[in-house]
Order: sequence, then C-alpha cells, then structure tokens
Amino acid sequence: MQKPTLRPFRLISPKNSQLDNSEQREENGRVEEHRNLSGLIEPISTEAEQPQFGDRGAYIEDAEEEARHLLQRTPGSYLLNQVYGLWVFGSLFLLTVLVTRRLSVAEYGVFAVSLAAFNTIAYIVALGLEDATTTFVPRVFAEHGRAAAALLIRRLLTLRLVILVLSVTVILFALPVLASLIAAIPLSGAAGVVAGLRDPGLLSHITPIAIYVLGNGISSLVTAVCASLMRMRFVFVVGSLTQLVLLVLSFFVLQFGWGINGILWLFAISSLFNALAFLLWLTPFLFERRKPGTYVQPLKAVVQLGISAWLTNLVSGALLKQVSIILLGFFLVSIVQIGYFNLSFQLAHAASLLLVSGFGGVGGAALAAAFVGRNYDRLSRSWQALIKIETLLAAPVLMFCLFNAQNIAHALYGANYDPVGPLLAIFLFFNILVRVIGTTDHQYA
Repeated sequence: MQKPTLRPFRLISPKNSQLDNSEQREENGRVEEHRNLSGLIEPISTEAEQPQFGDRGAYIEDAEEEARHLLQRTPGSYLLNQVYGLWVFGSLFLLTVLVTRRLSVAEYGVFAVSLAAFNTIAYIVALGLEDATTTFVPRVFAEHGRAAAALLIRRLLTLRLVILVLSVTVILFALPVLASLIAAIPLSGAAGVVAGLRDPGLLSHITPIAIYVLGNGISSLVTAVCASLMRMRFVFVVGSLTQLVLLVLSFFVLQFGWGINGILWLFAISSLFNALAFLLWLTPFLFERRKPGTYVQPLKAVVQLGISAWLTNLVSGALLKQVSIILLGFFLVSIVQIGYFNLSFQLAHAASLLLVSGFGGVGGAALAAAFVGRNYDRLSRSWQALIKIETLLAAPVLMFCLFNAQNIAHALYGANYDPVGPLLAIFLFFNILVRVIGTTDHQYA
C-alpha cells in the first residue's frame, strides 16, 4: 500500500472572522466540529525565505556606479596631474638653474639646507593624512554619499590645522628648547640632529620656512581631496599659475639682490595665497549639511593608516635626505659638497617621477575606488595595471639618465657642478631598483 504524500504545515494566528465560520454537524453518532482551516494552516515552502534586500541592493548599485564613475575619470585626472607635474618640475628646474647662476656655490649650499629642512618639517607634520585622504575619501564618497565624505574632509582638515598651528609655534618659538631636549636623549645620532637644528644658516631663515610649512600643509591636503574625487582641473589651473608667478618673481628677487631670504619669503607668501584659493574652492563641499543618519567614518582607522604611510614616506624620503645632510655636516663635510649632494638627490628624484608624477594621489584614489564593495578582483587588476604602466613609463627615463649622468649634470649646471655626475648615477641606480619592484604601488594597495 502506497503511503500518502504528506505536506508540512505550520499554524498561524487565526482571525475572529475565521472562527465565526465554524459549524457543527452529527455524523455516525458523533458530533464533529468543522472549521474552515484554509486560513489557519499554510504549506511551508521547501526553499528558505529570503529577506527583503531592496534597499541594500539599491545601495550597492549606487556605490558601484559611483566607483565606476571615479575609475572612468582616472585617465583624465592622471593626464591633468601629469601635465601639472611636468610644469612643476620644469619651473623648479628653471628656478634651480636661476639660483645656481645668480648665487655662489656656498650660498646655494645654504639654500639647499633650508629647503631640505622645509621638506623634512613638512613630512613630519603631515602624518600621512594625504595618503589617508586618498584612501578613505573615495570609498566613503562612493558608499555613503557626499555628506559623509564632506564630514570626513572637515575632520581631516581640522586635524591638519591643529597640527600645523602647533608645529609652527614650536618652529618659531621653541626650536632651541627642542634642540636641548633632543641633546638630552642618549642616542648616538642625537648630536647630529641637534647640530642641524642649531645651524645658523637654518635659524636665520626659520620664519619664512615656518610660514611655508603652514601654506604648503593646507594646500597639499586639499590637493589630496581633489585627487580623491578626481577633480584635478582646479589643481592644474591654480597650481600652474602659482608656479608661473613664483618663477617670474624669483627672477626679479634675485635681480634685486635679495638673495636666499627673498626667495624663501616668496615661497612662503605664494603658498599662503595658494592655500587660500584651494580653501575657497572647497568651501561649498566643506559646508555640506550633515543629514540625519549620515555615516561617520571613525578617525582611528584613518589616522592609523596615515601614520603607517607617514613612517614609510619619512624614512624613504625627507628623513633620509635630511639625516644624510645632517651627517655630512656633522662629519665636517663642506657646505659645497652638501650642495652637490642635494642637487644629485633632487635630480634623480625628478627623473624617477618625470612621467609618473600624475599618479601621485590619483593612483591611490583609483585603487580605493576599485575596492568599493570589497571587490578584491577589481582591486588586483587595477593594482597590476598601475604597476605595469608606471614601470613602462619611468624605467626608460631612468636608464637614459643613468648612462648619461655626467653629461646631464654638466649641461644643466655647468662645469662648477661636474662632481654632481657620479652622485647622480648612484641615486639613479637605486631609483631604478625601487621603481622596478613597485614599492610605491605596494604601499598604496
């Protein structure tokens, strides 16, 4: 005998109207109560019920659409940033040639020490917030909207301003005290750092350097915001005009005999105007009204990532150069030799970034946009493409400069700077090594 097929049922709460439809009847001597059970029992589906994800689906679709939009704008942002980077390199190179022609070798050495100090201070007070901005802002903007991104940018800018104000105060009023505190540290390298902080050439130019740090700190963070949102056109226009004005005015400053201090003050004032222009452009975004339920990105993760990138940049960039200059001075290397060292380091760095400077900020933002929705496959493909493109663009330039280092140094700076050639070749070799193994892209990913 075949067993009947049983269907699973589940009870549901009855309604009053269903109970009122009950009736009684007698059959075979028994009184049976029959009710309309169609409203009391339901068959259970053999498939698990799925929750409603309509809102979540729309959220994911919007985030993916915004991520694709950012990635589509990456090539244009790279080209604008690259042209701007080439103009910056060109204008700084012309400025360097102008300075080396107008000033003596010893005076250029003092100028090199001052700029190296500025770069070191700028890196120290940055705390990696630019890298954190290009990593978090694209994802927050794509996944949580404009209001959430504006809130994060306001908090980052506030943090940067607090750090800059404290740093400028220390530079202007407490540098001798800081040198004394470092001198008390029982480390072998402390004496070299103290000697650098007490360098008369540095102290005589400390005020314009401090103001330059303030303006540059604001401008660099807003530039990172523009790169995060793939809005590099404004950076291209304002930055290019600033560099042009800086180059023209530098010629007249040197022509009038105002020397190193005049050039540094020109850098400081132009950086303040540049920062003001960037802040005015960012004002509508900064004052974006916070809506109820706006996502708030925890700052702890942002600061942790920034400090991690900061340590990498500090050791491989400004700190390496500044410590080298301090050690050269500590071991009684002449100011002329320090000038040669600075020129070779600067020229090798420029050659390394000549055709890939456009990826600065934009590359990190593109990787962040690729990772929206935790899309590891898209992130890996973007990462691989970025490494290949940067290597193909940078390696040929570095190889050409390596085999022509002596001729390049002589052609650019004249016979007085021929000792720069061998140093340039050494720096170029290590830049090739770093570029081939893709160190900068690994850091972003």
